[in-house]
Amino acid sequence: MTALPKTLRALLVNAILAGSIGPAAIAAAPDRPNIVFFLVDDMGWQDSSVPFHTESTPFNRFFHTPSMERLAASGVRFTQAYSCAVCTPTRVSWLTGLNATSHHVTNWTLKGETSRKSASLLPPDWKREGLQPGDHPTLAGILRDSGYRTIHVGKAHWGAVGTPGADPLRLGFEVNIAGHAAGAPESFQGLDRYGEGRPGKEVWAVPGLQEYKGKDIHLTDALTREACREIEKSVTELRKPFFLYLSHYAVHTPLQPHKPWIDRYQDQAVDRSEKWYASMVEGMDASLGTVMDKLVSLGVAADTLVVFYTDNGGLSHVARGRNILGTGQDTHNLPLREGKGSAYEGGIRVPAIVSWAAVAPDRPLQQRIPVSPGSRCARPILVEDLFPAFLAWSGARKPADLEIDGIDFTPSLASPGDSRRDAPLFWHFPNVWTPYPEGSTTGYQPHSVIRSGDWKAIHFYESGRWELYHLATDLGEKNNLARREPAKLRELAGVLLERLTRTRSPWPVDRATGKPRPMRLPPTPDTP
Repeated sequence: MTALPKTLRALLVNAILAGSIGPAAIAAAPDRPNIVFFLVDDMGWQDSSVPFHTESTPFNRFFHTPSMERLAASGVRFTQAYSCAVCTPTRVSWLTGLNATSHHVTNWTLKGETSRKSASLLPPDWKREGLQPGDHPTLAGILRDSGYRTIHVGKAHWGAVGTPGADPLRLGFEVNIAGHAAGAPESFQGLDRYGEGRPGKEVWAVPGLQEYKGKDIHLTDALTREACREIEKSVTELRKPFFLYLSHYAVHTPLQPHKPWIDRYQDQAVDRSEKWYASMVEGMDASLGTVMDKLVSLGVAADTLVVFYTDNGGLSHVARGRNILGTGQDTHNLPLREGKGSAYEGGIRVPAIVSWAAVAPDRPLQQRIPVSPGSRCARPILVEDLFPAFLAWSGARKPADLEIDGIDFTPSLASPGDSRRDAPLFWHFPNVWTPYPEGSTTGYQPHSVIRSGDWKAIHFYESGRWELYHLATDLGEKNNLARREPAKLRELAGVLLERLTRTRSPWPVDRATGKPRPMRLPPTPDTP
């Protein structure tokens, strides 16, 4: 018998799984879907065997993510999905529906000031405490109030240490497992008790999970078990629709091997850090598959939407080593430029997939929210767009006076060929994430960005320079068109400045004067 293509085989498996639900469940079909939001930390656009580029790359052939392949075969992969350049702003954006220009949590949070200084800039007056109860209605709170069981498992990282916002239970979740103020674990290893008990490292120790501490179980696997346990409780005991936010600490640093997945990469011609990283990616992918299998075994897969997303571009500037291309720093997201923390595409473009956990076109919910299997969508989406999409799927009502920045992308699930987005996308990162030498032209400097159509303009506050790229013809951002297209640059810069001024976005502070250094428009062609 001729072997079936991988995509067709995955679709057939989904169809079989959906059929296992049975007539009784179909007769009692729910009127609201369960939603699983699977968020990965620091995973780049290329860190998967699922291509999000127009063609498969050496990175896609290096990484092994069969569960992502399965999800992509049954759903829509968004090839131009975006997050913020670092993690906390992304997390605040999806939970509130606000862009970073609006919520002002522009950097990652922990204890007070986390921004660094540069030769000429001091940190802005940003919202250092992070998201706090009462700041803005949260998606979790709205879903909870509409009858969903809201479950948080894994990394939280919304509020600073010692603040109410550090606790997901204060932000609309009914269940919190392992979430607190820190954005990384001291260790991924259960034998290390996930960092518990290390003097001076208490802030990084993962809370809870006592059942697993002292045992040989990776943090990703422990969180997966807990997530599956909560799914089962929602379905069999409480019989309520659930919103599961499974927010993995992986694949953030510290880079550590994840058994047994490390064995596949031991003979690869890459540095040890890349072998460890690849095992963490594959362990994360195994978690995705385990969760989907759990949905199937409970008979709710065809009534559950799964969203796969990551919180910023892939880490590349630090901690990573020689990769499958034989290169190192700032090349792990190629053809995208640079990585996490950068204004360039490598810092903000991320993998994203939306799918029903099992395809069953005759199910009422799948008829109400159709998803085109095995398709690609080039519509640009930004992380705050998840807020209105989740609300639309759940049927929960948005408070009448609630203002958000996100735009519902649900129509693109049924019509993925429509890649239009009428509104611009904005990024505002006026903070210093990593040190850089004076006079550097790195994209890791404080910046603001606008994308409109295929045009992208970047303002760097350190030097005051502007850059302009046409992404459809220059994905790697190698050809700065600022001088050749001054009218287009002025147009985009004006829209960006208006947005930042209207939302009172914080400016970096000039080190010499102690005063904010606001954005300045690019010079007109006749200005010297």
